Amino acid sequence: MIYTCTLNPAVDYIISLPVLDSNKINRTEQTSFRAGGKGINVSVVLNNLGIESVALGFIGGFT
Repeated sequence: MIYTCTLNPAVDYIISLPVLDSNKINRTEQTSFRAGGKGINVSVVLNNLGIESVALGFIGGFT
């Protein structure tokens, strides 16, 4: 078991566009929210490799 600690976790807002046109209004096809930060990303990769891991972090307010 590997424990990773993320000192500054984040929430990533991911959007998908079919085409990005700077001269028009762009509409998204899909949106998603995911946990992010270096330690969290390492835990995701470890789990994908079949290695047990737990992501730890701190929770605060908006800055």
